[in-house]
Amino acid sequence: MRFHRLRDITAADRRGHLRWAVRVRWLAIGGFSALTLLGWRIGLLPDPWPPFVIGGAAAAVNALNHWCVERGRGLRRVTTLALTADVALITALILLTGGAHSPFVMLYVVQVVATALLVDLWIAALAAVASAVAITAALWCGLAVAAPAGAREDPAAQIVWGLFLFYCLGLLTFLGGYIAEALRRSEGDLDAAQAVLRGTRHRLREAEAQLVHAEKMRALGQFVAGIAHELNNPLGFVAANLDALRRAVAAFEAMLDAYAAAPLPAAAQAALAERGERARLAFWRAELPVVVEDCAEGVRRAADIVAALRVFARADRGETWTAVDLDARLERVLSLLRHRLGSGIVLHRERGSLPLVECLAGQLDQVFLNVLANAIDAVAGAGTIAVRTRLAPPRAVVEVADDGPGIAPELRDRLFEPFFTTKPEGQGTGLGLAVSYGIVERHGGTIAIDSPATGGTTVTIALPLRRPS
Repeated sequence: MRFHRLRDITAADRRGHLRWAVRVRWLAIGGFSALTLLGWRIGLLPDPWPPFVIGGAAAAVNALNHWCVERGRGLRRVTTLALTADVALITALILLTGGAHSPFVMLYVVQVVATALLVDLWIAALAAVASAVAITAALWCGLAVAAPAGAREDPAAQIVWGLFLFYCLGLLTFLGGYIAEALRRSEGDLDAAQAVLRGTRHRLREAEAQLVHAEKMRALGQFVAGIAHELNNPLGFVAANLDALRRAVAAFEAMLDAYAAAPLPAAAQAALAERGERARLAFWRAELPVVVEDCAEGVRRAADIVAALRVFARADRGETWTAVDLDARLERVLSLLRHRLGSGIVLHRERGSLPLVECLAGQLDQVFLNVLANAIDAVAGAGTIAVRTRLAPPRAVVEVADDGPGIAPELRDRLFEPFFTTKPEGQGTGLGLAVSYGIVERHGGTIAIDSPATGGTTVTIALPLRRPS
């Protein structure tokens, strides 16, 4: 439990408590003044002026207290004055209205409870001790005015005593209402704090997942960079040897043509022809160039994969940053894919008012090409593809949505892994999205894939307008 001392009374969260303390004092002054008048009329209090004078003094102190609380001025000093005045005035009131038999004794209870609830528990304890010492010392010294004879046995006096007690209990009930209201507010604040905490926990989990994913992609990038470097040299050797093999095949064909045209004896020509048939020379002469070209095509595809791996690993840094129109780049990529759209695919194009974006234009073309090609594959020749651009300062956003079957939930976490693909074997390398992720990350942007259970997929690419530092 936190105790507020007088030095903390000026805090903003304590102002409401002080307003409640002012209200309790007004209720006590007004209610007990009215009961004083009633007690005087029935003879319970022979002289009403001491209570009225003390009530006036208490009202003056509380008026000053009220003015300071509403304006937030001198709160520490006026609160100290009000608490001291409470003890002194209640003690004087009790001494002047019968001492231990005074009906105002119950004001001590109200004063201590109100101080404990609205100011501070330790200050209330100090006020209780001061009240006990003051009243005990005064009674010991015989300073109290005696109660009128027979007042306690008079039925009317008993009724007034009951009214004093009833009003005191009413004030305590009022304070109980304050406690209940404070508890309700605390519960509401706690619920709001829990809601904020749940939202914060959810965002932390998302941030943690993003950090883990980014770290995994960074580790994969380092691993892939090593693989690309190791594969690049042997591919270069194979490509160079294929060029030499082409020249050798051409030389062998020329030699075979020369042997065929040479003037040899018939027996020798027949022997060479027989040997050529056994060796299937004609077959290999026709097939060898095809085999060489097939090998060259394999080398080219391997080189393309290595190049994609190098981009994923951010190994290629020769391209320069330029400010480009993303809508124009998208139109260029779409023109390259027009032949794949066919008549069954409907393309919706929505242009936003985008400023120029600083980027590596060639690499972003590759991202757009990969994402659009995936969308075309997803609709499988019949469907709708929407390409939208919009400005979400400080980023430009490109969205590619298709109404294909979507992506299974268990596969979504693997979409950016190198060599992972949902396409049939032989139709994809599994590097398109991995490379796109690396390029967008290098630009300081984000790429996200949303695929609800109802079907369809939306790829959202957000890029900063300026080159990241």
